[in-house]
Amino acid sequence: MQENYPTVPVDRRLEVEPAEPQARSNTGRNIAIVAGVIIVLAIIIASIYGMATNPGITEVIRDISIIVLALVSILIGVFVIILTIQVWLLTRLVQDEIKPILESTQRTVSTVRGTTVFMTEKIARPAIEAASIAAGIGASVREGIGLFRRNGRKKR
Repeated sequence: MQENYPTVPVDRRLEVEPAEPQARSNTGRNIAIVAGVIIVLAIIIASIYGMATNPGITEVIRDISIIVLALVSILIGVFVIILTIQVWLLTRLVQDEIKPILESTQRTVSTVRGTTVFMTEKIARPAIEAASIAAGIGASVREGIGLFRRNGRKKR
């Protein structure tokens, strides 16, 4: 018996469109990059022209730039010193705090391993042996009773 199912029209809007939007975003990004480069070049050219026509202002800007660079260099040096101290403190933390924790964990794992071996040898293995002996005895008794019943039925 063949069943007829209604056909569903295909919605063309669900199909995947080509990657044009990404190309548009790349074009916009490229235009922004070119505009940024042009603006930076215009600033550089205007600065050079201003320095050439006004040497007094150029000397003041030069002196301020030297002072700012010196302050930034000092600040970077302070940050490097702070970073070095932090790395040293971290290594001390690893040596003083984490190593003892790892050693304690190793001792705990060793103790658990010893306990597992002890439980296996002293409790689990004898229990398994006793259960297997009991199962063997039970099977023997069942076979014996079954043999006895079979012999009894034959006699009747």
